Amino acid sequence: MKKTKAFSFPECLQSQEKVVFFMPEDKEIAKIILSELPEESLKKILFIAHGDLEILFSTTKAQVSYYTDEGCRYGETLFDKLEYQVKTYAPVACVYPGPYKPQFLYLALISGAACRVGFDCAKEFPFLNVSLHPLKTISPARMMARYFIKGKKG
Repeated sequence: MKKTKAFSFPECLQSQEKVVFFMPEDKEIAKIILSELPEESLKKILFIAHGDLEILFSTTKAQVSYYTDEGCRYGETLFDKLEYQVKTYAPVACVYPGPYKPQFLYLALISGAACRVGFDCAKEFPFLNVSLHPLKTISPARMMARYFIKGKKG
């Protein structure tokens, strides 16, 4: 039996470095992610979130850039603003739990982040370059949020 190296999740998500987090539009999933993230990690995360999630973020001190379904296509003013914010934030990592949206995959790529994480996303390479497989015992949202807690395993 061949031994394989244990996978070590990128330290960049646990080291309190700058991260861009593309929030899913599903309010329940977004709520789980926010409830699991340690409050101190919110200071180093720029969330890209749909405007429908604004009330969810209203009780946090998180940095959030909102988008709407209209005007958030490549070349439009709102998209250009998001692109500028993501680039100037200069993250070391991007987290993209899905679902697939080509404009946000593009933003992850041009962010300059060396670590761009998603779930079952091998087909999205080079936009995302770390593909995780969700565990059956824990939701992808909860699993991703827990990686932000140093030393805690999903």
